Amino acid sequence: MPKTALAHFKKDVARAHSILAHADSLPKKREAEKLLRSDLLRSAWMFAVGAMDAYFCDAYTDIEAAAIISKSRHPATILPDFFYDIRFPVRAILEPYANNDNWRWRMAARKMMERENVLSFPAIQTLFNKFFRKGSRFFHDRKADWIMHPDSTKRLFDIRRSAFTILTADKKQKAIEDAKEKMEERYRRIFQRRHDCIHNCDRPKVSPQPLQESLTVLTVIQDAEFLVHRCDEHINSEFREFLLATGCPTAIVTQAGY
Repeated sequence: MPKTALAHFKKDVARAHSILAHADSLPKKREAEKLLRSDLLRSAWMFAVGAMDAYFCDAYTDIEAAAIISKSRHPATILPDFFYDIRFPVRAILEPYANNDNWRWRMAARKMMERENVLSFPAIQTLFNKFFRKGSRFFHDRKADWIMHPDSTKRLFDIRRSAFTILTADKKQKAIEDAKEKMEERYRRIFQRRHDCIHNCDRPKVSPQPLQESLTVLTVIQDAEFLVHRCDEHINSEFREFLLATGCPTAIVTQAGY
C-alpha cells in the first residue's frame, strides 16, 4: 500500500506530542494559567484524533485508487462489484495530470473523501472490511495478535500480554471478547472528547470538562499511535491478498504504490 497515509500520520501525531510538551512546560498556579494549559492539552488531544481521522481517510483513498490503477495496468483484473458503485467526482477524473496519468484516481478518491470523517469503529469497518478476507477483518478477527503485541496495554484491552499468554483456550476466547468491548469503549471516549472540544469547547453541559493531567493526553496520543500502526500493518497485509485474489499478477501488486 502507498506509504503517504502513515507518513502524514507520523508527522501529525508528532505535532500533538509537541503541543503536549509545550503545555507541560507552562506555569499552572493562577486560574488563567491553568485554563491556558488545559486548552493546550485539549489541542494535543484534538490533533491526535485528527491525525487518526486523516490517516483512515487517506488510507482508504490510497487502496481504492491503487486497486483501480492496478486494474488499468492489468485489464484482466476482476474488481468486486462494489467498485462499480463508487461515485468519483467527474472533474477530478477529467483534470489533466502531466506527471502521472494514474494520479487522477488518487485525486478523485481524495476529492470524494475530503468532506468525510472516520471517527468511529463502525465507520472504519464499513470502509475497510470489504477489502479483507473472511476471518481477517477489523476489529475482532486478529484481536489476539493485538493483545500480544509488545506495545499493547491493560488500558486498551483490560488484560496484559503476560496474563493472556497463560490462559486456557476457552478463557482466551472470553478475554478476546472482553478486550474488544474494552478497546471500543476506550476509543469511543477518545473520539467523543474530540467532538466535545470542537463542537462546544469541551463544554457538553454547563462547565468545561476538567483536563489538567498531561499523562491523560499522553495516553490518548499513545493509543492513537497503537491503533493506526496496527491497522496499517493489517491493511498492508490484507490489501496484497485482496489484489492477488482479483487475478492481479504479483508483479503488478508490487507496483500498487503507484
